Amino acid sequence: MRWLSSSWRACGSSMVVVSFAACMGQTGGSAPATTTMASSQGQTEQVLRGRAIVVSNACGDCHGQGGNPAGPGWLAGWKSPQQDFPIGPFMTRPRNLTPDSATGITRYSDRQIFNALRFGLRPSATPDVEITSSVPGQGNHPAKPNYLAPTMPWVAWRHMSDADLRAIIAYLRHGLKPVSNKVEDSQAPPDFWASENTAEKIGPYPVAPHPTANEVAGQGDQAKVLRGRALVITKDCAGCHGGGPNPLAKGYLAGMTDSTGEFKIGPFKTRPRNLTPDNTTGIGRFSERQIFNALRFGLRPGETPDVEITSTTPGQGNFPAVPKYMAVPMPWPTWRHMPDEELWAIAAYLKNGVKPVSNKVADSEGPPDFWASEYTVAKIGTHPPAPFPTTNERAR
Repeated sequence: MRWLSSSWRACGSSMVVVSFAACMGQTGGSAPATTTMASSQGQTEQVLRGRAIVVSNACGDCHGQGGNPAGPGWLAGWKSPQQDFPIGPFMTRPRNLTPDSATGITRYSDRQIFNALRFGLRPSATPDVEITSSVPGQGNHPAKPNYLAPTMPWVAWRHMSDADLRAIIAYLRHGLKPVSNKVEDSQAPPDFWASENTAEKIGPYPVAPHPTANEVAGQGDQAKVLRGRALVITKDCAGCHGGGPNPLAKGYLAGMTDSTGEFKIGPFKTRPRNLTPDNTTGIGRFSERQIFNALRFGLRPGETPDVEITSTTPGQGNFPAVPKYMAVPMPWPTWRHMPDEELWAIAAYLKNGVKPVSNKVADSEGPPDFWASEYTVAKIGTHPPAPFPTTNERAR
């Protein structure tokens, strides 16, 4: 994320379930049972949609177990100082997202969680009300907001649809088993990060329409390009690659421009690449298939042929026996769980919806095995993820 210089990857209004049996108390016959069954099916679909978003958006990278819902401590929050995120002099700690009544999210309403995801407002410090403005002091948005720590990517997630945010809440509330794990409060400056969340720094809400001065229109399948744009924004690709979730920003997706953009992983320095379609310094030299393979399999486009990969296991099918993976700040182990059409849409937007920018980024450093030891099944889980429900989850 844009706030993290030394660690890898950062991490709706109430879900309304209408019970016709309750609303129509005197009604007889089979209609209430049928409606309840349909309502139950809708809840299940919403929970599963929320699970898919949580897994593919790397919530578990900070809150526990990466993209592996079967892993111990899945979304149960901070458990040791190794999970601290230092931001300047302040130490921030990922919260317990399970529905434990004492230490997890059950203390908060669905609306409070929605307000956290859409407006970045700390649930424990924000009333259970519908927020009517995104500007502090306007409408009923707090004049002095108590924001979540900036490691939480709400500035990108706020651009998700209401339905997707409600699906996330439904999964956290109804699809997880509660885990008792009290997390120490994060530290924060006196303004609770307000100076970091100005419109100048995080961009407008809603996002500026396509095309901005950094984008182009009329190339490729426009529906696919616009879908890819929405995904690139909500996944906060530009949080590392330049400009944040704001296509108006200078250097949007053009890659690292100075050493402040580096990520230090042990002894190695990794550098976010230029994702614009410049033919010399960007991704213009790669096919959409090579970009797809990078997002699904983590394979560096420059060292991977333009072919359909037939396996996820090194040495099996045509998967390289000695793969050259992208550096670990790139969250492909969770993005690989996105549907094919979403990965293709991202590739289409980067190739056809963004203006090329000439910006040569120095190669990232890495170990001799090109990070293969970090991408074992034991460390990143299976693809596809274990089916719902795992031992950490519950079905209704």
